[in-house]
Amino acid sequence: MEGLNLKTLLVVSSVGLLATAGDTMMTWVSPMYVKLYSNDTNINPLGAPISREQDTWIGSIINIGSMVGPFPFGFISGRFGRKIALLSIAVPYFISYVILAFARDVNLYYFARLFAGISIGGGYTLLPTYVTEVTEDSTRGLMTSLLNVFWTFGNLIPYAVGPYLSHLWFNLILAVLPALFFVMFLIIAPESPYYLLGKNREDEALKSLMTLRSGDEKSVSTEFDHIKYQVENEQHGSITDIIKTPALRKAITLAMLIVFFQQVSGVKALMFYLQFIFKASGGDIPPEISAIIFGSVLFLSSIVVPTVADRFGRKTLLTISSVGTGFSLACVGAFFYVLEHNTDVSSISWLPMLSLISFVIFFNLGHGSIAWTVTAELFPSHIRPVSASIVSSTCWLTGFIITKTFSDLRDNLGDYGTFWLFSSSCVVSALFMIIILPETKGKSFKEIQLLLENKHKK
Repeated sequence: MEGLNLKTLLVVSSVGLLATAGDTMMTWVSPMYVKLYSNDTNINPLGAPISREQDTWIGSIINIGSMVGPFPFGFISGRFGRKIALLSIAVPYFISYVILAFARDVNLYYFARLFAGISIGGGYTLLPTYVTEVTEDSTRGLMTSLLNVFWTFGNLIPYAVGPYLSHLWFNLILAVLPALFFVMFLIIAPESPYYLLGKNREDEALKSLMTLRSGDEKSVSTEFDHIKYQVENEQHGSITDIIKTPALRKAITLAMLIVFFQQVSGVKALMFYLQFIFKASGGDIPPEISAIIFGSVLFLSSIVVPTVADRFGRKTLLTISSVGTGFSLACVGAFFYVLEHNTDVSSISWLPMLSLISFVIFFNLGHGSIAWTVTAELFPSHIRPVSASIVSSTCWLTGFIITKTFSDLRDNLGDYGTFWLFSSSCVVSALFMIIILPETKGKSFKEIQLLLENKHKK
């Protein structure tokens, strides 16, 4: 592909290691819950099974850290540079996994998960920013899509290795990922030319761009002038701009609802409690193998889906995603309804696995990828840093509520009622996408703002 060179790909791949390291923390709980509920002291590092309340905090507290993360790392990024900020994000991951490897107190588990969550929140905000700033226009879409592949690969790793390793080696192996990123990124990655130009460090910015493109001053001059023009004409927005402008108020409301519906599909709870869900279904395939299959489909669909997704509108994809995830969850709920009413389910024991695979494919088709594209497209560039923090915090807050209450929902509504509740949320999501959400694909920011203003007047 034109514009794609080995150096840029290598730099983006090193950033991908950090994405992978971060998302191992998201699915780490699925195999670890099995160990932490064990009565065997050789398996359970805490010496006794955890309580239901401890279970919910271990899973959900990471979301609280993620709500906070964009702010300190955003400050570091603006003051000291993207490179230092990304290197800083790796440190809590490494420390957290070392703590988890040797901890014998559940309070240390809370701290480690909370600490790692701060890095996850920072990473989800800053990783796309850095990748966008170091890639050319012709390959930017491909490179940002590659990030999602690294994230989903991070989801797969704990499913694949967690059940077969002791808690000590499981956590120490995962600690290698942020350490490997730190060394690799420190050596090969330059600072963002956008950041350097913003600090009036033109010579360093030119050198950074030459390094990224493996070229000389003449070969990068046109791109350098373009970046310089963008930086010089960049505006800086604030939350006041959003409050004062009707179209931006509409945009922030839409963006927050998009990520709200993303989370009330129950995706985080499903990923955290995956092995327990498969165990409860009583299928023929061992829960740990089912989790590996689920993680593999999540990973593979993140590779395939972007090639299909670009052919359709954002609104269409998000609607299909909502309908597909809703139907898939309804099928899982139906299975548990039959199971919990003492009916033989041996003839449909395959249904939970097939339905959850269907769920993850449909989720990746829209909510898992396109949702973040739309929430960015709704805002002008000078507002995006502010809007991204607000939208990200909404996402993590909703994720916290869902994961913290998942066990209580199962106790009070049953497994079938819980899945039907998530399914119902997806139906409401589909109606929102069809009736309220505007189409943004192929439209300039000005066209999107006019569309929002017209809807606001109506």
